[in-house]
Amino acid sequence: MSKSMHLRTLMLAAGYLSLSALSMLSLPVAAQTTPTAFTLGDNGIAYFNFAIDEDKLSGAPDRSAMNQPLDAGSRIFVRNGHFYRVGADNRPNTADDTRVRLYGINLSFATNFPNDADAVRLAQRLRKLGINAVRLHHMDSSPGTQDNPPRSLLTPGPYPTFNPVAVSRLRNFINALKQQGIYVNLNLHVGYRFRPAIDQLPPLDGKAEATQLGAPIHVYYPRMVALQEEYARQLIRALGLRNNAALAMVEINNESSLLAAWQRREWSDAVPKAYEAELRKQWQEWLIKRYGSTAKACGTWNTCVSANSVVPLLTPTDASQIGQWRDRLDGKFKSLTEKVLGPADPGTPNTSGEALRVRDFLLFLADTDRAYFNRLRQVVQSETDTLVPVTGTQMGYGGVLNFDSQAQMDYIDEHFYIDHPDFPGPAWDRNDWRIHNSSASDGELSRLLALSLRRDIRKPFVVSEYNQPFPNKQSSEIQPLMAAIGAAQDWDGLFFFDYLDGDNWAITPSAFTLSGDWGKYAATGQSAMLFRNGLVATLPKQTAIPFSADARAAVAAVRDPGAFETHLSVRYGVTPELATQTRLGMDLTGAGKLDKQTPPATPLRAANGEFEFEAQQRTIQLRTPQARGFFGFLMKRRVGDDNAAIELLGKSRGFTGVLLTALDNRPLASSRQILISASSAVTGNQPGSMPPRPKELIRYKSDAKWWALEQDAGMNNKPSGPRDVEGPVWMERNEARISLRTQARRISVYPLDGNGKRLAALDGNRASLNNGVATIHIQADIAQASPWYEVVADE
Repeated sequence: MSKSMHLRTLMLAAGYLSLSALSMLSLPVAAQTTPTAFTLGDNGIAYFNFAIDEDKLSGAPDRSAMNQPLDAGSRIFVRNGHFYRVGADNRPNTADDTRVRLYGINLSFATNFPNDADAVRLAQRLRKLGINAVRLHHMDSSPGTQDNPPRSLLTPGPYPTFNPVAVSRLRNFINALKQQGIYVNLNLHVGYRFRPAIDQLPPLDGKAEATQLGAPIHVYYPRMVALQEEYARQLIRALGLRNNAALAMVEINNESSLLAAWQRREWSDAVPKAYEAELRKQWQEWLIKRYGSTAKACGTWNTCVSANSVVPLLTPTDASQIGQWRDRLDGKFKSLTEKVLGPADPGTPNTSGEALRVRDFLLFLADTDRAYFNRLRQVVQSETDTLVPVTGTQMGYGGVLNFDSQAQMDYIDEHFYIDHPDFPGPAWDRNDWRIHNSSASDGELSRLLALSLRRDIRKPFVVSEYNQPFPNKQSSEIQPLMAAIGAAQDWDGLFFFDYLDGDNWAITPSAFTLSGDWGKYAATGQSAMLFRNGLVATLPKQTAIPFSADARAAVAAVRDPGAFETHLSVRYGVTPELATQTRLGMDLTGAGKLDKQTPPATPLRAANGEFEFEAQQRTIQLRTPQARGFFGFLMKRRVGDDNAAIELLGKSRGFTGVLLTALDNRPLASSRQILISASSAVTGNQPGSMPPRPKELIRYKSDAKWWALEQDAGMNNKPSGPRDVEGPVWMERNEARISLRTQARRISVYPLDGNGKRLAALDGNRASLNNGVATIHIQADIAQASPWYEVVADE
């Protein structure tokens, strides 16, 4: 994953408890003076302290009822391009099969190996959030001897040498998850770095002791592949996963492929000198199989020095030089043509000899990736059962030819981040990072919608990592929007990255973690309802976009990373925004016909009216019978309609994320119980501040394009404060007036505390009902400040 090893840095973070102290999380926080007013930050914005006790959480935010224990009939398989349960007859493709969507979350490192008591508590915590799947991630990344808790399934011995304590704990944890109705997504190769001296492998360049993280030598080198087979077999057997209903899916290789190494110009890491001969041998064999001989391949390309010589491997530099030569050849004529007629279609095959050589080499890489994926899939299904869905790697790590390399895989997977931190200096430097502080409502929505273009229309689609990580100030939008778009597009799984990572347990906001980031946490259960329970309807129309093998090969050979979307736009008029009107997916046969699409009108409104985006206003609305959502920079405008509307009050940044959901399966207008989540940015305490104050975002090195957290006291020589912060947690005040049309005769509105318990109901000045419209004033004063409000109606 793109944030792969940040977790090691977080080991030193403040604001954490050790795993062995997890039981302490249920203890009350030391008594504090009850605040009498909101606290103003240095930016003039009001804050209040808020903490959630996840073990004691109950009441309206508790979505435990969405799950039931998994039994034999819960086993998942693929049918008609989606995930289904086999049903009580325990047989696939029968009348009692039922659809299932997975609203999941990632667990990393030691979080996968809780002790017996903590396994139950953690599973119960996740169930309360409406989570019905966890992605067991980074279990192979840090081999070690630590066993209380373990950080890895592996010890430092030759790969694979298993840590029996880790295996035992994980097996018990899977059983605990199963009892709480939570499936597992088993990740195989994520972060293990092969070590030549220990794993009996050829030396690496520069006498490196281990392969680079993600370098795909393990995709093609026979001994490495065989070792991964053994790892998979032993692990699946040790965890008791044969015919186990808890196993929802398996990922073979996280964020790594030969195609990705080519794309990302990481070729030298993928092909060290001592390994080059093996890949070159496979290249010759591929050419002979395709052309009959290397001489015939050379004749087709008209580029080889000698038809009888060994055909060398290409490098990304070779391909770039070919592209630069073509650019010079096209010259000004090409530039003038595109100005007059628009961009050329990158999906049009180039038949020159040089282009055919590049095409063939990329097809070879795709086929090599495919052979690896297929081999591991066969191992997985022989050890579990033939129903278990398996995928190879993520679409962003290989591009359009991943459709080919994963042709025999059971589902398609992808990762997505808004405002992933950038590290100008050393990777994952906790005191030198920066973000844009961007948001879906202010420029990033198109990228989110573009995920729909990565789908093979015949297969389930899963986003196994997504986030808008702390300290982004608009991150409360990410879960509801992902859930809404995923539901509208009829995707099959969403996995937030992550709940916790490492052998520490967060109780304050920290980078990617959900626990402690109460701004995101507040809407998690409601987001699960949007996605799993259909509170956002699936768009009725489906559009299959023809994408032939020739077009895929042509797009893959183009150096422009935007070539895929340019091809779809030029050829079919398809842009990411079309995902608001119709379900999208690729028809990889290329045989279908698709008329040129008309761009959706602005502002963007879904065909069924349930989604609306006003780019100029930077606002997004959800408008469904059982849910209303308001996200973005509402400023002081009244946003909404006669059925539901919101107006921000007081001094603020003008951003909000407010979500209303009916909890009783009724339309909002007739619902007797509604949960309102209203949260904006969260942060921690600035160390040493007196009186305590919130830690703020500042300009990174005074650059207007970038932001970072202010430095800790005494660290002014560093450009950034750490992305893990000290407590208590501060939440931005989100004062607003909400109006909601209702059939109720009377309403009561209760702010909820960090346990989900009702506080004193809002008085008549804060919650009123007139002429069928309820008016609710939230976060009006410090005593009722909360991200949660429960509306109880009396018919």
